[in-house]
Amino acid sequence: MQSAAILKSLWTSLGYYPLIGLHHLSLDYYTIALHDTAFLRTFIRTFNLAFTSTFLACLIGLGLAFLFSQQHNRLSRLLFKLSQLPVMLPHIFVVLALLQLLSQTGLIPRLLWRLGLLAQPTQFPLVVNDPNQIGILLTYLWKEVPFVIVTLTLVLRQIDLRYQKVALNLGASRRQAFWHILLPLVQPALFNAFIIIFSFTFGSYEVPYLLGNQQAELLPVYIYNLYVQHDLTQMPLLMSLNLLLSLFTVLFAGLLLKVSRWLPGGRTGGSR
Repeated sequence: MQSAAILKSLWTSLGYYPLIGLHHLSLDYYTIALHDTAFLRTFIRTFNLAFTSTFLACLIGLGLAFLFSQQHNRLSRLLFKLSQLPVMLPHIFVVLALLQLLSQTGLIPRLLWRLGLLAQPTQFPLVVNDPNQIGILLTYLWKEVPFVIVTLTLVLRQIDLRYQKVALNLGASRRQAFWHILLPLVQPALFNAFIIIFSFTFGSYEVPYLLGNQQAELLPVYIYNLYVQHDLTQMPLLMSLNLLLSLFTVLFAGLLLKVSRWLPGGRTGGSR
């Protein structure tokens, strides 16, 4: 079923759509898409947000995972278990929580207004439906940082820490031991987490639709808005946009895997 749907999308994107009298294959719709300035601006905006949120999630998650793997006290174990909770919650739950808490009519602005810290709730900084996509970024971080923590903590706990101890005994600082010993060992898992998160955030629809700004819409919302116009003549262009989004995600993931192989730890498979 999925293969048939992909093939149908491919033929449609190439201009074969008998329903409206199109019977000849061509790359015209891909050319139109790649020359559409609105599409290109939306594409760049979506890439920037997806890359930024993924990079921050991996950076914060790596630091916390390293901390949890090094500390074995009760507090550390409790915080690690608490960090797993957001992984089990759907993104829509985070969106609703953000709307209830941080929108300008939410609980936090009204609480600050009651405490006299704000003259009006509307003075609270706009983080929901804002043109800078802060609400979307916060949602992704709240969900994806715990994913990175769980993924990397499990890998770090399987690494033979004797490598680190030998480096420290030979005079390396903790920073050098982390940079030259632990990071190369965990690097393949970190890149895998980056690819998974980026692929999701780049193609995610529901979070940008609910929290995004109409003047700065992201690519999945842009494509969906074209689809709901129910203009059959736009269907080949619509399919070409969808396939361009998917193709870029696959190619970018392949590039990241290639980069991972070139970096220290990539050729040895990390902890092996």
